[in-house]
Amino acid sequence: MRAETMAIFRFPKSEDQNVPSENGSIIAPGAFDALLKLQATLDVEELLAHFISLITAELSIDGYSYIGPQGSAIHCQGGHTNRHALAYQLMVEAEQLGELLVYRSRPFSEAESMTLEDMLCLVVYPLRNCLRYQEAIRSSFTDPLTGLGNRSNMLPQIQREISLSNREARLASLLMIDIDHFKNINDTQGHLSGDQVIICIADIIRRTVRDFDLVYRYGGEEFAILLVNTDGVRAHQVAERLRKNVEGHTCRLNNGRSVSPTISVGVSELERHDTPQTLIERADRALYRAKSDGRNLVRQEKF
Repeated sequence: MRAETMAIFRFPKSEDQNVPSENGSIIAPGAFDALLKLQATLDVEELLAHFISLITAELSIDGYSYIGPQGSAIHCQGGHTNRHALAYQLMVEAEQLGELLVYRSRPFSEAESMTLEDMLCLVVYPLRNCLRYQEAIRSSFTDPLTGLGNRSNMLPQIQREISLSNREARLASLLMIDIDHFKNINDTQGHLSGDQVIICIADIIRRTVRDFDLVYRYGGEEFAILLVNTDGVRAHQVAERLRKNVEGHTCRLNNGRSVSPTISVGVSELERHDTPQTLIERADRALYRAKSDGRNLVRQEKF
């Protein structure tokens, strides 16, 4: 595959590029209908599918791929790649919107490249709206301090695992985690230092579990981990490894001091008749036992 064009597409263009058509508009006849269709969705993949259908009618495109801006984790593609491509870094008013590539078997002429650039004017603002909307949705399910999922994100994910378990006999387990003596850390070191300890523990959790396990800040100094395809025995092993990783780590604070926190962990294994609430309640009971038995412990609650 060879890219004829690898360019940055900025919008708005300079004034001399906005050349009016014969009817006095800088948008070609029929483009308003296309623009309305593009503005009717806030889903990036649906938006690009509409846009590519418009391009294909003009330029005979074989396929496309789109990679969203850094941190968005968005990657869409359709059709198939081919020998020749046009590639654009999309940008609106200095805001990065990602990279779009379109493919076909024969080279693109200069006139076709200009046509595509004109058509890109139709999609950049709807694309920005989609990206901002999806970022707002993502932020509503994310804890701002740690970047982990929050409680609102956790409950639907547990329900999804329960549905998969019922349909595919899939295993899952839940860990509920509490930082021991956290109030004492806040009282002696200050709330900013307490936040740094929470971030420190979150980082240890990320490094301990697998990439596809689901980690949440449940609230305050509490965390939760949904271990996918994991039975109770294995979940207890993961919890014990996490406990030891925290116990052996020193959290460095911005005030020059350091803290060596410990955690207590409660474990529950997903059972056939569980709901999200019953799974959480059992893990909470196990966590309470770990705290009552002396802290810095792992306890497991049966169904």
